[in-house]
Amino acid sequence: MECYDFEVIKDDQTIIAERSVRLRNTKATWPRIAELANAIDTPGCFIRVKDQFGETVIQVGVASARRYLYPFRA
Repeated sequence: MECYDFEVIKDDQTIIAERSVRLRNTKATWPRIAELANAIDTPGCFIRVKDQFGETVIQVGVASARRYLYPFRA
C-alpha cells in the first residue's frame, strides 16, 4: 500500500486536504478524485494528488475530472 495526499486548490490556496490516504497504486486514486470533483461547486479549482515522496502524480481541474469520469452526464 502507498500513501497519497489529496488537495483541492483554488487561487493557490488549499481549500480541502486529505493526508496519508492508503491505496494500492496511483490508479486507485481516481474514485476519490471523482468524489472530490463532485463535492466542489466552486469554479476554477483543481485537484492535486501527491505520492508518499511529495511528488505530484496527478493534477486535474475539477471540471475536467467530471467530464473525464462522467462523460455522459448532462
